[in-house]
Amino acid sequence: MTDAAHVFRAYNDAENAHDPDAAATLLAPDLDVRVNGRPALSSAEDDRAANDELLRRYPDYRREIVDVVANGERAVARWRMRGTPAAPQDAALDVHGCSVVTVQGGRITQAFLYYDGGALAAVLDAARGRDLG
Repeated sequence: MTDAAHVFRAYNDAENAHDPDAAATLLAPDLDVRVNGRPALSSAEDDRAANDELLRRYPDYRREIVDVVANGERAVARWRMRGTPAAPQDAALDVHGCSVVTVQGGRITQAFLYYDGGALAAVLDAARGRDLG
């Protein structure tokens, strides 16, 4: 599976199934993720930590893929993330966004995420050990 759209969809399916091991097989160990133009994650392990935090805060988290366009090793996906907070102080998760991913050798090597959502930003901050709330 080397087609960028298929790899992104398989990664999304693994996330939605809450299967971090399956998701990890689709990520390069030195994954580079940038959110709104800023460095966010720098490894597959960082991605696992972010997803663990996401599921801790939103146990029913799901990301729906709205549309995917692919060309060669690059795919662009529009998506919507939703989840019910586990704690009353957390905001509900309902974020629309876009990911631009590069796939090499059947693994996502780079991802640029663009979205506007404080709830998702709090998850990434907590996963990086900088929970400000």
